[in-house]
Amino acid sequence: MHKKFLASIFSVLLVFAQATPASASDSVRYKSTEIQVIPKGKWTTLKFKGGKTEIQGNGKRSLFCYQAGIDTKGKKKPSYIKLRITRIVPGPNDPSATNTYFFTEKPGSEFVASNCWNIVTKHPVVVQIRITGGSKTYNSDIRQFKMWTPGGDYPQDFSDFIPETTIN
Repeated sequence: MHKKFLASIFSVLLVFAQATPASASDSVRYKSTEIQVIPKGKWTTLKFKGGKTEIQGNGKRSLFCYQAGIDTKGKKKPSYIKLRITRIVPGPNDPSATNTYFFTEKPGSEFVASNCWNIVTKHPVVVQIRITGGSKTYNSDIRQFKMWTPGGDYPQDFSDFIPETTIN
């Protein structure tokens, strides 16, 4: 199973390793460690430093990645947390890459999830979260959202996620 997983990751990396002309707009990174309150039972768009919420697609095949940390302290556990990448298009939005994380017991004090998805779009893209069950609200204290297009000019620390925090 691990060999199949590694082979699939390797094939994705090969596709993105091909040389293509790119500009500085082919890489974008937003992150935030400020608290964002997430209400229970409602799709909520994640916010990043400076109030940014979306990355404008460039019409090229790009890799969009997110990381989200949720403080799960408290007496109640969530039933599940869903995270998705959504294209903001005319008409109904177009969600993709939805991941569901179920909780069978109370998690540690911090839940962190990340995912990447290939998208070709000229439309804005956002990350959304929905928490079901448990407390009325939760705090997100770590968020990151990135877009990278092969050949794009990006900062040296672009591939680094926010360092892990100590879990009590």
